[in-house]
Amino acid sequence: MHAVRGDWNITTPPREGWVGVDLPDDWRRRWPQFDGVVWYRLNWNIEGPPEDTGLFVDYLNLAGTISINGNELQRDANLVEPLSRMWNTPRYLLLPASMLHAGENEVLIRVSGFADHQPALGNVTIGSPAAMLAVWKRTHWLRVDLQWLNLGIGTTLGTFFLALWLIRRRETAFGWYAAQQAAWFVFSYNFISVSAWPFATTDAYSAAITASYLIYDACSAMFMLRIMGRHWARTETAMWLLTALVIAGMLLTPHARLGEMRDALSLFSMAMIIVTTAVFLHLAWRRNGNIPQRVLSLIALAVLLARAHDFLVFLGLIASNLYLVTYAETLSMVGFALTLAWTFATNIRRIESFNSELTSSVARAREELATTLERQHELELVHARLDERLTLAHDLHDGLGGILIGNIATFEEAPETVPTRTVLDLLRELRDDLRLIIDTASSQTYGEDSLGELVGLLRHRMTRLFEARRIAIRWHIEGIDRLRLTSTQSMDVLRILQEALSNALKHSGATGVEVDLIHAERRLLMEVRDNGVGLPANGGTPGTGIRSMRTRARRLGAQLTVNADGGVTFIRLDVPKPASPRVAG
Repeated sequence: MHAVRGDWNITTPPREGWVGVDLPDDWRRRWPQFDGVVWYRLNWNIEGPPEDTGLFVDYLNLAGTISINGNELQRDANLVEPLSRMWNTPRYLLLPASMLHAGENEVLIRVSGFADHQPALGNVTIGSPAAMLAVWKRTHWLRVDLQWLNLGIGTTLGTFFLALWLIRRRETAFGWYAAQQAAWFVFSYNFISVSAWPFATTDAYSAAITASYLIYDACSAMFMLRIMGRHWARTETAMWLLTALVIAGMLLTPHARLGEMRDALSLFSMAMIIVTTAVFLHLAWRRNGNIPQRVLSLIALAVLLARAHDFLVFLGLIASNLYLVTYAETLSMVGFALTLAWTFATNIRRIESFNSELTSSVARAREELATTLERQHELELVHARLDERLTLAHDLHDGLGGILIGNIATFEEAPETVPTRTVLDLLRELRDDLRLIIDTASSQTYGEDSLGELVGLLRHRMTRLFEARRIAIRWHIEGIDRLRLTSTQSMDVLRILQEALSNALKHSGATGVEVDLIHAERRLLMEVRDNGVGLPANGGTPGTGIRSMRTRARRLGAQLTVNADGGVTFIRLDVPKPASPRVAG
């Protein structure tokens, strides 16, 4: 093979200046810093009649044309800036026998490139069409088809883990893995892209690819730290600041120094991945490292070895155009994804186990709660029985007790002259009050008797007692006949009124008593006033009667007032908004 350099715009190679070269050829060794066109010429002899022949070109960087015996067979879209990016595309051409002739034949290959973008021509092989086509298919699958597969896998995994991170933001390792795959997509697209779009120059396109590579390294470092449960805020901030500064420096570098900058960036990227992998290995293989973390660390080590190979290829220390990082990255993506899925599945199993334990705990808690509720129910029954006894005691005190007290006072005044009929009336009153207690206690429905009916019976009985003691009593009752309460509420109101009248009869020494019982504007107001010495408003220990009235008032949600004002003692009960009960249908 011979080569000669020429101008960007010439369509035929120069006649002079040809030099012998060996393939693969990187012209920077021969013409450093040369940007332009290099023509490569290969001559070979055919003995006998020509036959169809296959031509395989491993690669040319960046764009070019291929001609046979002066006939152009293949031309890339852009041979001047912005150049087509055909650097990773293998070429296969069928050389028909009609284009060949016995004796000397010539293959002429034009390559357009930049010194800072590794301009080169790969191996050129001439042989049978079937053999060359087989080599091309194998090479094309390895360099192009497999890259599309890599993009598909990376995009799928990145999208999947992005969705997981969006659903569960605390799993930041998933988010950084998705960001890592996004940066890798931009970088790996370089292996299948055939143009500089959307950029106007090759330098701009290359800068974007390099920036994505550096961002990928930084995201990989973040992912490895998060998968190990580490948050090194200062180190992470310093890493991102340094990455940003390096990218900014690359964007500001002039074209003449771009090659040196790209070499420096390659060293920076290699150093970053070495440090990241070393830290990952150190953390994963410590005592607290688990199996998924150690598997991931070994995958990271494999990627590091592939990166080291590609770094040597980039520097030209290995004569090849095959970069292993894309294939290693495919394996690492699958390995990372499977390990993350394994971790995720393990967490799900832990959650399911926790849910099972929680279900068992809830079942035990329900059993304990049922036992507690059963005990509480028994205690409530005991309490209800005690409450019924206490209520019965209050009813006996306020009802039968009041009647007995009033009549005993009457008998004490003239015990010898008490007629038989009076005693009989007393017994009847005791019977009626006892019947009232029994009927009220056994009542299970609302509104069997209105409060007015109960008060009417009490009014008749108490009026007779007061008249027997020559005490004037006046009743003012309004709206009571329309008020219906529960039997318990009615009995509480009735007993408070009865106890107040009994106290006035027993303790006041009054000559007149007034009773107001008014139901208006959803309020029940009861007031008993007398002109005697009455009960003390404050001070002293309250007796059973006063305590009973206060207990009943609290049960009614009412306010009970016992006071004296201007020689008048009064007991007032204020029941706010007594609601009439609903009768069950």
